[in-house]
Amino acid sequence: MAAHAPLGTCMTPDARNTSLPLIMLTLLTGIALGWLLNDLVQRPPAPAIVAPTGVPAAPSPEVTAAPATVTRAAATMPPPAVATPTIVPAPAATPAITPEPVIAGYVGHRVAAGETLEQIAARYGTSPALIMSYNLLDAPPRVGRELVVPVSDAAGDGDVLLVQRGGQQPWIALTLDAGAGAAPTPRILDALRERGVTITFFLTGKWIRDNPDLVRQMVADGHELANHTMNHPDLTTLDEGAIRRELAETEALLREIAPGATTRPFFRPPYGAYDERVLRVTLAEGYLPVYWTLDSLDSVGEPKTPAFLLERVTQKLAPEELHGAIILAHCGSEATADALPQILDQFAAMGFEVRKLSEVMR
Repeated sequence: MAAHAPLGTCMTPDARNTSLPLIMLTLLTGIALGWLLNDLVQRPPAPAIVAPTGVPAAPSPEVTAAPATVTRAAATMPPPAVATPTIVPAPAATPAITPEPVIAGYVGHRVAAGETLEQIAARYGTSPALIMSYNLLDAPPRVGRELVVPVSDAAGDGDVLLVQRGGQQPWIALTLDAGAGAAPTPRILDALRERGVTITFFLTGKWIRDNPDLVRQMVADGHELANHTMNHPDLTTLDEGAIRRELAETEALLREIAPGATTRPFFRPPYGAYDERVLRVTLAEGYLPVYWTLDSLDSVGEPKTPAFLLERVTQKLAPEELHGAIILAHCGSEATADALPQILDQFAAMGFEVRKLSEVMR
């Protein structure tokens, strides 16, 4: 067996010649493998594929969604909502409501000196608020003011009333009856609207039925409507049942044509014809009979000119008599429609206001 050279001894020249190439080859192979691994580790990701607008791109087979993306998305989600308990407020205390007295009928009453609304209500078993609302009052009534009082039971006949003028303010009630023609009425409404004036119209049921658009325009413009019977008869020739029907049919027609409107509480007898019986029946039906202080005469005798009506309406009564005056004219009068703008302007120049009947009666 050949003997081995002891450790630490020098190799022979043949041995060194054989080992050196092997060492060099090993070193070169290691360097090459290192470069290859470094290239694989630092290679950039494959470019993303851009799809045409509107067409979703197909995912690259070399790209896999990173878990970090899912983690970031989850991190941006809002925290779960915390349920808030519903708080139901305690019901507010409902104030006690005192019911209005049941209306069993109506009576007329003229306010006496020193008499209060509370005293009048106690006398007839009703309430001050009901008396005020029914008579379109916004303040306690003046002495001498005529009222329709709703009563809760049989409270006597009350006073027999007929209104012929209002209070003492510089106010005039220009009242227009509508029972015949209607052609001039649009011009009358225009003149009133242009000047911001509202008045009281006494309408028959027949006129309401034949002119529903004009009636609705009157309501829309803020005018006050009152009862002039259904067919414009002389009520002194009718029995009590027929008088009641004339009033009731007119009110029913108005409510049908203009829901929410009413002809209460004022009424004017056709032709100005009345007697005590007519006054008592109409008062018992809840209507205050209204006459006039001055008739314009636009519906009687020879046809009137606008000049005649202007002079009669504005100059016939002395200035002190015009305070609270109730003037009668008609919707069917062409002369009244022509004269109305001048009448309104003349009254304004004289210091008078033309108003609704309910206001002039204060």
